[in-house]
Amino acid sequence: MIAVKVSEKSIRRLSHYARCLRLAKIRGEFIMTSQQLASNCGISSAAVRRDLSIYGEFGKQGSGYKVDDLLTNIQNILGTTDPPPVIIIGAGSIGCGLMISGLTGTGGYEYSAIYDKDPEKIGSLCGDMQVRSTEEIPELVKKKTEVIAVIAVTSGAGQEAMDMLVAAGCKAILSFTLEPLKVPDDVEVRYVEVSTELDVLTHSMRRKEVLK
Repeated sequence: MIAVKVSEKSIRRLSHYARCLRLAKIRGEFIMTSQQLASNCGISSAAVRRDLSIYGEFGKQGSGYKVDDLLTNIQNILGTTDPPPVIIIGAGSIGCGLMISGLTGTGGYEYSAIYDKDPEKIGSLCGDMQVRSTEEIPELVKKKTEVIAVIAVTSGAGQEAMDMLVAAGCKAILSFTLEPLKVPDDVEVRYVEVSTELDVLTHSMRRKEVLK
């Protein structure tokens, strides 16, 4: 259960802190100051201190934070101590690429299955995972109750995949398709929009050039 309701901006920063703390654990670090966390995450120390002070659950500022405790507290706030399984819809280049790259370092998220409706792909392998028929999705969603689905289908097939997932009862969907998708109000959908991120980077880069 999520302990505290936070804004999307806070969620993004806290998720970034959690990722940096996991890397610190791998390096064998046990104590970290807010300044060290800021340096590791590429975020200003003032922003880190402000974020950590909001919740008042992270330990004593100035003497450093225990890496394990800080990571646990952040995960409790985000509700990610027990992440839901992640499935991929579409066994093409993007879907198989995601499956092969995996989710190592994300705090416990795992791809549990990959699906496709193409009979020629069903039964084939993406990495070491066998592609399953999309007809099996309702059974999985019913069994797991909480599932995050990743749509990685070809252009123009996104809405069909979305409708299938909604009908199966999936409530959280990440889409790699560029097309806007229609969803019911009780379904959360997020888009991986590379073009938007490129626009932001281009604007930032060229604005800095103008201000020189």
